[in-house]
Amino acid sequence: MALDLPHLGYVVRETADKIVVFGEANNRYDIPKSEIQMTGRNVLVGLSADEIAKKYKVMHEAPLPTTTPVEHWSQGENIDLATYEREYPKSLFNKGVRTDNEDNVGHIMRETDDIIVVFGERNYRFDVPKSKIIAVGRNVILDMDFPEIFKYQIDRNASLPTGEPIEKLAVYEE
Repeated sequence: MALDLPHLGYVVRETADKIVVFGEANNRYDIPKSEIQMTGRNVLVGLSADEIAKKYKVMHEAPLPTTTPVEHWSQGENIDLATYEREYPKSLFNKGVRTDNEDNVGHIMRETDDIIVVFGERNYRFDVPKSKIIAVGRNVILDMDFPEIFKYQIDRNASLPTGEPIEKLAVYEE
């Protein structure tokens, strides 16, 4: 989040000194952690969207920064998302989803044997068959271009493919 914009984009990488945010229209911002005012469900950057763009916008295709050396990790008492991802590395949970033409769709919030549940911008929800996945890396790439994704749009409040209520997801908000 920016001071004047509730959704700047998604944090796709974190290094020792910065976060990398992918926004709409293939915008990318490499923002120093010193600019972060608050974290929680969202990260609040203490600048307006225009200031962020002027100071930290970089080419989307530029190599992502890395942190070296790799920090050693040990599990503490509070289990967080990073802990979950280390424990279940083959899971698609929280991976970004893109179409074959590189458009951002959203993030995977639940998966079954056959379906991924993707939450996108503007409260969109897509239940996409795993058979549409053509590549998995940092992002899940779907074998379709952006307009085709709307074939899989469903009501955000619909039950999960497992039959569980949507409230079962910890991030669910109306």
